[in-house]
Amino acid sequence: MSTPASHPGSASWGEALDDRLVSQAAAVARLQARMDALDARIASLEGSTPERNLPPQPLSPDGLLPAAALPSPVRIMGLIGRVCLILGGATFIRALVDAGTIHRGWGVALGLAYAITWALLADRAKSTLDAAFHALASILITYPLIVESTVRFGILAPGLAAFLLLAVTGLHCAVAWRRDLQPIIWTATLASLGSGFTMMAARQAIEPFLAVFLLLGVSALWLTYGRRWHGLRWPAALAADLGVLILTSLAVWPGGAPEAYRGISPRGAMIFALALAVVYIGSFAIRMLQRRRVVNVFEAVQTALVLLVGFGGALRVALASGSGVGLLGAGVSLAGVGCYATAIPFAEDQEETRANFNFFTFLALIFLLLGGPIVLPLSYFAPLSGLLGLGAMLAGLRLRRTILILQSGIYLAAAAVASGLATWSLRAFLDPAGPTAFPTLTGLLCLAALSATLASFLLRPPPDAILIRIRPMILVLGAMAAVGFGALAIRGGCGVLAPGGADPGILAAVRTGVLSALAIALAWFGRRIPVLDLRWLVYPMLIATALKFLFEDVAVGRPLTLFLGFMCFGTTLMVAPRLLKAPVPRDGGKDPNTSMPEVDS
Repeated sequence: MSTPASHPGSASWGEALDDRLVSQAAAVARLQARMDALDARIASLEGSTPERNLPPQPLSPDGLLPAAALPSPVRIMGLIGRVCLILGGATFIRALVDAGTIHRGWGVALGLAYAITWALLADRAKSTLDAAFHALASILITYPLIVESTVRFGILAPGLAAFLLLAVTGLHCAVAWRRDLQPIIWTATLASLGSGFTMMAARQAIEPFLAVFLLLGVSALWLTYGRRWHGLRWPAALAADLGVLILTSLAVWPGGAPEAYRGISPRGAMIFALALAVVYIGSFAIRMLQRRRVVNVFEAVQTALVLLVGFGGALRVALASGSGVGLLGAGVSLAGVGCYATAIPFAEDQEETRANFNFFTFLALIFLLLGGPIVLPLSYFAPLSGLLGLGAMLAGLRLRRTILILQSGIYLAAAAVASGLATWSLRAFLDPAGPTAFPTLTGLLCLAALSATLASFLLRPPPDAILIRIRPMILVLGAMAAVGFGALAIRGGCGVLAPGGADPGILAAVRTGVLSALAIALAWFGRRIPVLDLRWLVYPMLIATALKFLFEDVAVGRPLTLFLGFMCFGTTLMVAPRLLKAPVPRDGGKDPNTSMPEVDS
């Protein structure tokens, strides 16, 4: 009887299978360990435990999670009754004062101590609902007591009343903040602002209560940065704005402040007005730089208000009093430089910081245009504004920021107005007597800055996305430069052709020649520099020249001057359309606009 044959590789094959199963089990164990580590990491980042470890939530019969338990009506009625008892205690103190048992001053002190006690008890209450009702009772006692003691009985001086108002408001806000009672902080803030305005009007005292409004406004601003009670900033800020507006208006009252407000000093009004602007704008700047956050609606609106009420009010008071104007202008100019410095960290063209860059550069523009003419004479401010326009253009082209290019146009326009270049140029074209003298050195410097700005733009044009938005402004700047150089040509031509004095016929002929040359230049530049798209301006210029020729040259001209006018205008009618129809050179820039209609010669 034979034994069964055994396979020689069966033992080694079984051992290999066992080793493979062991290795796979180890790999699965390692994978499970990594998954557990990832779950623990995610839970630690989110501040919670993994979802799979949470017990299931019990469902209501409708299949929904149960709603949060609301306090019962019995508990609410009990808390209202407790508030009535607290108010009854305050009324008892008032009865003792009216009966003469307690002096009024001691009665006010006792009433404030009683109200503050309940505010402190609200902070130590076990439940949030108890804390809210205790704090509400304290509010209902405190603010009417301060107002009545100040307005009706005159026990509290305005300064002391303002101090107590700020102290109790701070206490109530602190309790509301610690216990997360948003309705209580709203009630305390509104009660404080209303009480402040009431005492301000009744006691004719502006400064003490305005100081309270400023402190409350700034405190509300910074507190709401930490907790999403952002609506609280609005009433506090508007109260501060209104208080400064009232103070500055009384300080510049025609004929002097009313009799009840004779104690208002222009210096104090300027200090409060500047404090409003500096505190709010400084807070906005600090917060944006710290958190790299985008400017919001409140910050934009409040900035506009403090510019009008704060800096505008301070400027009104300084001009009316005749003192502090130079110091104010220097401060405003330094604020403009500081705003440009604040905008530098947001210079990178990123979506989340673009609004901040625009915000601070706009503020800098306003401050420099306000403070510059105050600090410097116009003969110095105008060239400086022209240089700022050139610098803004260079910076805008380099950083590809539309706001800087637009600011360049504003600076250059301000320079043209401040130097008198704009007025002189318009007179050269419109005044029947013509220009009597050449422009000042300041005007020539502004014209040079304008030309350099346009040249820098043409040498390094921005991308199409920016060009579409700024093209109207560039065309305006080009028109300003053309009018300036045209006015110089008119003055030079009149000086050569009529050196003895103004001749209406020669003046009209020279103006026609200058306008004709400008039309030809528009046609030539329109083909050579397509980026400006100047071709559309050629025919409006020809129409304006024709009307000017009919109504001025024909009316005042002599045969000789009419001959010159006909020659210039006729040459323009032949040359300008041919330039428009000529092909664009290969190096002339972009392809011609195919939507532009062909012009027949």
